[in-house]
Amino acid sequence: MEVMGLKKLYIALILGLTFSLSTVGAFADNTNVSAKDVKSSNTLNFNVKTPKIDGKDYDENSGADAYANGGDNANSKFYKAPDIYNMVSDNQTIVIPKYKTMQQTTEWSCGNAMALMVLENFGIKGHTEMSLAEAMGTSVDLDVKGAKPGSANNFFEYGTDVEQLYNFFSNLKDVKVVETNYKPNAKAEDLTKKSDGISDADVGNIKPVFVSESLYTSENKAGSTKYVSDAKDSYFVKWLTGHLKAGRPIMVEWSQWDGHWVSIIGYDNNGTPSIGDDTLIFADSYDTFDHFQDGYSYYGLERFFYEWNDRKVAKKPLQLQPYIIVDKVNKNTNDVIVNKDKVEKVSEKKVK
Repeated sequence: MEVMGLKKLYIALILGLTFSLSTVGAFADNTNVSAKDVKSSNTLNFNVKTPKIDGKDYDENSGADAYANGGDNANSKFYKAPDIYNMVSDNQTIVIPKYKTMQQTTEWSCGNAMALMVLENFGIKGHTEMSLAEAMGTSVDLDVKGAKPGSANNFFEYGTDVEQLYNFFSNLKDVKVVETNYKPNAKAEDLTKKSDGISDADVGNIKPVFVSESLYTSENKAGSTKYVSDAKDSYFVKWLTGHLKAGRPIMVEWSQWDGHWVSIIGYDNNGTPSIGDDTLIFADSYDTFDHFQDGYSYYGLERFFYEWNDRKVAKKPLQLQPYIIVDKVNKNTNDVIVNKDKVEKVSEKKVK
């Protein structure tokens, strides 16, 4: 996410009001508080303080954490507060349970906070939001040797892209990359071109892994007419839920906030066969809009699919359908599946 001076000023100005105008101070930090310490009349999640990932605040005047739950509203007219932390899978919902969250402490570290949540929920300790930013080279001024995270001053320097995440995770001893859209050393045939029938803006990107037909048919094939009567049987939903059932969050970058990383940790079909009302559950490090800043957000699956890009901050060829999926290392293999059609060996070099 881009650093915005105006936004930082705005947050700084409202910080004082946030704590004095409401009674949500009990929700204001990332410390672990048991449910019995929180009193509320809300029958959903407002009576539960879900465990959070503790960490240092690297910029006290910005980042999602600076909102300090100021928008929490147990009587919201528009949003409810489902207890996603304690939610379990059933015939309608598939979710990774007990998924701890955090709020990013800068305006540019969504990729780092997301990666930290993935590692923490795999039980892999010893990392911080900033240590990951340093390891990935997030938001650094590329014109200055040894520049620190947060020093970026040009587009395509801001934030974290899928290549940086891939390079980090593929060299981390504790995990393996299971799948990603990223192609190291992408060749011309791996990239989109004008003859693909796309806009000029998208030419030169790594080809998207999924076509729109994958939402509605049993195939991931352009022009497919093998329509499914229930969305759960579509190629994309089966791919998505397969990873969720295996306990693997799907890290995705999309157009929200002009470029933002979240992890898909759940899916709900609303009890109907239509895909139009299906919902994705995100572990979201910038969860400031749904009237309960618990680190979870949700969005329509179908709409997300068509907004799954970052044309604003990510550089070409990394703008279309960026995603990466990792898992804890299988001690019997170090194989890495890249783009679902290529197997490579993880580098012997490992991040300690």
